[in-house]
Amino acid sequence: MKSCEMSYSPYDRAGNFTRAVFFVVLATSPWAVAATLGWADSPVQDTKIEISQEKISQETDQTKKITSDKPEEPRAADGQQRVRLEKDQRFSEQTGKAGLCDVYFPASDPPVAGYPVVVVIHGGGWVSGDKWTIAPYSRLLAREGIVAVAINYRLAPNHKFPAQVDDVRSAMLWVNQNAKRLRLNVRQVGLFGYSAGGHLSALLASLADEPLVVRAAASNWPINDPRWQKLPKICAVCAGGPPCDFRSLPIDNSAMAYFLGGSRREKPEAYIAASPAAHVSVDDPVTQLFHGEGDALVPLAGTRQFHESQVSAGIDSRLAVIPKQGHMLTFISPRTYQTVVDFFREVLLKPVVVSPK
Repeated sequence: MKSCEMSYSPYDRAGNFTRAVFFVVLATSPWAVAATLGWADSPVQDTKIEISQEKISQETDQTKKITSDKPEEPRAADGQQRVRLEKDQRFSEQTGKAGLCDVYFPASDPPVAGYPVVVVIHGGGWVSGDKWTIAPYSRLLAREGIVAVAINYRLAPNHKFPAQVDDVRSAMLWVNQNAKRLRLNVRQVGLFGYSAGGHLSALLASLADEPLVVRAAASNWPINDPRWQKLPKICAVCAGGPPCDFRSLPIDNSAMAYFLGGSRREKPEAYIAASPAAHVSVDDPVTQLFHGEGDALVPLAGTRQFHESQVSAGIDSRLAVIPKQGHMLTFISPRTYQTVVDFFREVLLKPVVVSPK
């Protein structure tokens, strides 16, 4: 196993790749920008949300200056990509890109109990994005000895909440169903995502120990669906830049209607069901949150409040604030890569005692 003392060079190379793609994802997500800016600094009142193009351009201009071409994905020091990749595996009955996943395997042999596994969820405001945009994280996890399953999910506005949540559940079912074939340890399953992917990760983790009727409120699965009983337990979650609470949005504002189906007055149950902060409880898994100090799209305050509520509930919750970085640049920060890898290395690569049963 690798030493815990790692240089920053792989994270720098991963950042070089991501700079070329993350601007494209967010710049083509007008619904995401409108929604996130809507609750950035607004009090709870019935007012029209104005989109600040100045806030958007401050970060996108920085990203444009960094890159103009799509660089190669990060490679190991000897030039070899020490990861085995199986692309476009179908994990659900959805057609097209939705329901496809890329599986990143370590080059090393699996432990006796199987590889730990992390389901990796891309961002893009629930309306855009693709699994390849988060590939550098998936590769870094695989190099640590963790199988990364990077997924595509159905996108708004054609598919509204909770379709995206069910797609993550379907990916978890696929992991469980293919554990023997892929030599995965379903007792060591984690979730990781950024932005909209961070929201989905935090939401699934917060909901996992709730009564079935509460989980079903954030699903299109029938309450008596046998799939509920086959989901593996989530033992760790890492969420970056996540919107955590929709319950305080202006009651008649429709900025989130593309995702939640209407305003908070029209769809109050959806706004509650979609809020990770509404489902915090003591049995939630160990959580690593990270957020840019200067994030103008999804404010740091919401993640701080979510973290504080988790700590108050007795959850092992950690928060890393990335200094002086906005929403986009936090995603590509070497410190962010280090935070994600260090967290999963700590919680998923520790020895596991296998029951004789």
